[in-house]
Amino acid sequence: MSVKEKINNLKCFTDLHIHIDGSVSVKSARELAVIENITLPEEDEQLKNMLMVSDDCHNLNEYLEKFTLPVSLMQSKESLKKCAYNLCTELRENGLMYAELRFAPQKHCEKGLSQEEVVQAVLEGIKSSGFSAGLILCCMRDGSDNKKENLETIRLTGKNLGNGVCACDLAGAEALFPNEQYDYVFRTLNELKIPFTVHSGEVLGADSVRYAVENGAFRIGHGVRSVEDEEVVDLLIKKDIPLEICPTSNINTCVFEKISDMPVAELLGKGVIVTLNTDNTSVSSTDIKREYIKISEAFDFDLGKIKKIIQNSVRSSFADDEMKRKMFEIIDREFEN
Repeated sequence: MSVKEKINNLKCFTDLHIHIDGSVSVKSARELAVIENITLPEEDEQLKNMLMVSDDCHNLNEYLEKFTLPVSLMQSKESLKKCAYNLCTELRENGLMYAELRFAPQKHCEKGLSQEEVVQAVLEGIKSSGFSAGLILCCMRDGSDNKKENLETIRLTGKNLGNGVCACDLAGAEALFPNEQYDYVFRTLNELKIPFTVHSGEVLGADSVRYAVENGAFRIGHGVRSVEDEEVVDLLIKKDIPLEICPTSNINTCVFEKISDMPVAELLGKGVIVTLNTDNTSVSSTDIKREYIKISEAFDFDLGKIKKIIQNSVRSSFADDEMKRKMFEIIDREFEN
């Protein structure tokens, strides 16, 4: 059996970096539109193009524009619950055993919901699906005066930690609003001892990763530009900080021209903990199996390397020790077959 065939047959994947609002399928969008009373194009291909970034996307800022429609479809308790349920169901069908879903609750309060109501609706959707998933709540850097909203997101992370919520995140346009402008987010998370990941080293260089790591990040979202500074690479290794690499997304946002340009093999070779993720299954028109196939073909990875990356994802997850033990057993069984 070829590596590609084996990947397609595996049912032991995890995805640690997947945005709920960037992963609304065409089928799910239609169900949510009925709930929100929003009219969508009749043709599936036209709707898909509205949800998916174009081939000529120029940067991350343009990429983020694709979140406008799905966010508008998730503004009620019913739609939020349904969206989370649908995504969890789709992930299970695609061979995932665990995922850490993320979203910014402050973006779903346009019709009067509180962030707390938003979070509870999503948690209900995940629970009702029966799929094993943790929820990461995203603080946002988008240029708005949203310190109050970000602090509420952090409060809700702490309140629900261990009860469906597993961590916090800082997301948004990294180049326009660098980490240093959100020092209060890092400070508050550390004071409350809340585990967190940070979008860094995607658009900005290695210094963005350095700031996140030195200020307490448990993981780095993307982080591919860490390779530009050996001291930052050494810092990642010394502190055992995993990178949540999202190949197709980084091509979409023009961080790299092609997959083979990405420093995946180089970072693995140096001893950095590399995990593989989708970022946004709809915006990037991908899924976890495609990401592994693309990487295996670009770097001629054998099944041993594929298994190692999947194991890295389990080790790097915010799941508890018992959940990790079960996942490692599933991985071993899947690779024995």
